[in-house]
Amino acid sequence: MIKKILSSLLVSSVLLFAGVTSAIAIERPTIAIGGSVNYGGYVASGQETEGGDGNIELSETQTHAMEIGYSSIFFELGFADRVTIGMEYMADSVETDMTSRTDAIVTTGAHGTQGNNAGTSSVKAEFSDLVTAYLELRIINGFYAKFGAMEIDVETKEVLHTDSVYPNKTLSGNAYGFGFKNSWDNGVFVKTETMLHDWDRLKLTATGCTDTCNSTSVEGSLDGVVASFRIGKAF
Repeated sequence: MIKKILSSLLVSSVLLFAGVTSAIAIERPTIAIGGSVNYGGYVASGQETEGGDGNIELSETQTHAMEIGYSSIFFELGFADRVTIGMEYMADSVETDMTSRTDAIVTTGAHGTQGNNAGTSSVKAEFSDLVTAYLELRIINGFYAKFGAMEIDVETKEVLHTDSVYPNKTLSGNAYGFGFKNSWDNGVFVKTETMLHDWDRLKLTATGCTDTCNSTSVEGSLDGVVASFRIGKAF
C-alpha cells in the first residue's frame, strides 16, 4: 500500500515540475506538517447473495447511511505558493454498527432440497489505516481545488450461521473537492475543505462452512462527503 502511495507522489512531483518550472524559476519547496479533524456522512448500498452455481437461495439488497468522525496527520510540499502535494494518514479507526438477520427457509427445486438455510447472522466492519496522496492547486486568493487517491483497510467482523468468514480487503478510491487556506507570516496556516469520497466497488465471497455451505457473497458501493478543519506549520 505504501509503495503505491509513494509512486503516486512521485508521478505528481514529475508532473508538477514539468508545469511549474516552465513559468517560474525553481525555488526550494516549503515543507509543512499538521493535523486535521474530519466529519461527514457515508451511504453504503450492498447486496448479499446466498447460493451459487445457479441455485440462488436468497438475495437481499439494503442501503444504510452513517455519520463518521476521525482525526488525521499530514505532510506537505508546497511549490511557488501555487501547487501542493501531500500525504495524509488517518489516526483513528471507524467501525460500523452490528447488523443481524435471521433466515428460516428451506428451498426445494428440481434437484431436491438445497440445504438447511436457517439461522442468525451478524456482521459489521472496521475501517482503518486510511492513507491519501493528494494534489492541491490554488485557484484564486486562498481558494484551492483538491484531488486525492485513497486506500483503506477493511476488516470484516462477522458471525454467520454457516460458520463461513469474509476475507479482509484493502479498498481504493478517489477524493475530489475544494477548500480555503488562511496563512500567517510565522508559517502557521489553517484550511477548511469539503471532499467527495468515491470508493471502488467492494465484492467479498465467504469461505469455509459447516453443514450449510451456500457460497455467501456480498457486493456493494460506498460513497461519502467529508468536511475537514486542518491546521499546520510551514517551514
